[in-house]
Amino acid sequence: MTLVSEDLIDKVYEAAVLPELWDSVLDNVASRVGSVGGLLFTANSQHEAWVASSIMRPLYADFIEDGLASQNPRPQRAIAKNHAGFVRDHDLFTPEEMDRDPAYAYMRRKGVGWCTGTVVQAPTGDLVVFSWERRFKDGPFGTETVTALDPLRAHLARAALISGRLGLERARAAAETLGLIGLPAAVLSRSHRLLTANKLLENLIPHVVQDRPLRIGLADRRADAMLAQSLLQLPTHAGGQVRSIPIAKTPELPASIVHVVPVRGAAHDIFAAASCVLVITAVARPEIASAQVIQGLFDLTPAEARVAHGIAAGKTIDDLAREAGLAAGTVRQQLKSVFGKTGVSRQAELVGILAGSALRSPGNIPREDIGQAIGQPPPMRGTC
Repeated sequence: MTLVSEDLIDKVYEAAVLPELWDSVLDNVASRVGSVGGLLFTANSQHEAWVASSIMRPLYADFIEDGLASQNPRPQRAIAKNHAGFVRDHDLFTPEEMDRDPAYAYMRRKGVGWCTGTVVQAPTGDLVVFSWERRFKDGPFGTETVTALDPLRAHLARAALISGRLGLERARAAAETLGLIGLPAAVLSRSHRLLTANKLLENLIPHVVQDRPLRIGLADRRADAMLAQSLLQLPTHAGGQVRSIPIAKTPELPASIVHVVPVRGAAHDIFAAASCVLVITAVARPEIASAQVIQGLFDLTPAEARVAHGIAAGKTIDDLAREAGLAAGTVRQQLKSVFGKTGVSRQAELVGILAGSALRSPGNIPREDIGQAIGQPPPMRGTC
């Protein structure tokens, strides 16, 4: 019995570099072994992720929603067996154990419940599980089918390792590219820990940025509270949305803005450990940016940005209300919203942040302003 063909192996390695193709690979194998669909699950100390073929996707999503994924005994039994090939249910459990197990009961209620799969423990520390599910009425996978799948295991393991390494290299390349234009940057994992950083940002640890065990942090307590909130809200951000957090001037860094940029392209890549990119931009000497720039820096509405700009320019609430044809109470409410988004509680603090909000390009930031913590960015070469 031959299940593993050259074209299937080609598709596996294609998915290694184009992660959006994994679901079609799972479907391809499913059609060869009489399965309703497959699942690819990966986990390490920082994150868990999965992708499933079309029929299995809603079923496994419900499995997670009902809290049964954490109770599923299959992965632990497969790891304990330590078999360098595919296994099936009867290789891991007795019939009585399966009848008593809530995860099996759930799958059987959904019409499935017979599985074959393999566990790969990659040198990177990732645990990778490939599995295919069969209809319960069709009976378990035969030993002949499982044996015929074994030649595929080495290719799946290799492809998973390639995907993991490529994901990390993409993260490193993103940080280093920002370093080339003089911007301190770090890539954060899905658990919001420091995954990789360029030299410019490394030089700011721990005086400005703190590499903490649970999540990345900022030495400025007010800015750190805003960062924590931003990271917590990260999964709900609209595509491309950026959260900007002001940091007061320190001996290591001029007044700056920390930008939290979500990594959206990784949504289809379960091996991509990155959740967002942290970028720090320095601000200029006492110049006030335009209302449009202030709006972008702090995620303000146009009305809020006008109020913030006016306050920084020395105008009163009454002045701003008169200019906009609004009641003073409306402007006060807009100013209160500005306080919340910039992390301040008084007008003087807001002026202190915005007096210096006109961002300079990295090439125009004097070395004496940034000091040795950031250093001189490398000269730009010709690029294609």
